[in-house]
Amino acid sequence: MLKKKRLMGVFLVAALALISSISAFAAIDESQESEKLYMTGNADVEAPVRVIISKDSTGTKAVINSDTKYAFENDLSAENASKLFEENGKKVSAALNNHNMRTVTITEGAYQILEDFADSYLGVYLTKNMPDFDTYYDLSSNARKENKLLVEAFAYQTAAAKSNKVESVDSTLNITEVTPVTDNVDEILFYLQRTLHTDQGDEDGGTWFLAHVANTDDGHKLLKLWIQDYAYEMMQNKLTRNYLSKDLEPSKDALAQDILDEINSNYESNLKGPAESINEPDDKLGDNSAQPRKTTLTYDRDAVGKAAQKYAYNYNTLFVEETNDCTNYVSQCMWQSPG
Repeated sequence: MLKKKRLMGVFLVAALALISSISAFAAIDESQESEKLYMTGNADVEAPVRVIISKDSTGTKAVINSDTKYAFENDLSAENASKLFEENGKKVSAALNNHNMRTVTITEGAYQILEDFADSYLGVYLTKNMPDFDTYYDLSSNARKENKLLVEAFAYQTAAAKSNKVESVDSTLNITEVTPVTDNVDEILFYLQRTLHTDQGDEDGGTWFLAHVANTDDGHKLLKLWIQDYAYEMMQNKLTRNYLSKDLEPSKDALAQDILDEINSNYESNLKGPAESINEPDDKLGDNSAQPRKTTLTYDRDAVGKAAQKYAYNYNTLFVEETNDCTNYVSQCMWQSPG
């Protein structure tokens, strides 16, 4: 069962108070606390964004047709997933760092389609079935069809990978930026905050989305959707590598089975343990019992993920800056967990 906090015209969304430079651990703690309050929508945080849902204009001529293609639209095989992640990630960072009081206006139709989509997106956690998002998209071009399939595959992978059972979901749709792209097309940045009520307890979290929404003859429709998650980027590359680059058109059933097979394969590999891992070099296998090992660590995955997002484009000044240091970067983010 899905429950959500509906907006009756105006709502406030809290903003993340990130600091531009870090001079002490106290400053880091303050920044992390601000981010935590933002992600949980704490009412004590001043909200610089005032969102107004306006009535749709009457008599507006829809401009979307089968021949319309915009600069932000590309077939997946022609799109650089990493570059897209970097560009859109900067838009998220800019929104989080914008503390100016401002009013954001979104039309009723655009808001409604995003709210309905959010329900279907989160509903996949309950069904754990490959979703069908056809109704939310204008599918008059190949790029839009491929984007829809990518979002469906990512939503399914995220839900199917969970080992626990999700019994219900609470959610809040936070509109952050609405930018006109052209006539009847808006770029909308929003944060989907959700709580999964599972048989093993509640799980709080949220995800940033960047949507291009058009007013068409059939009402408001999605042209493209981007999700700020590295697994989304990986799914995009996987679709290109395993299907599109081989001139194969992926069916939803085949794609769903591939995702499920990969999840099960990873699960079986994890059950083997480190001594039998296929990723472990031969010279590292053997009896390591003489080496003392700490087996229990405090690990906060949310803190790690937020640190990764925060320092993806702004180097953590607590460390010496290097280039091409992906492993070092991941280590820094993991270090952030126990602090």
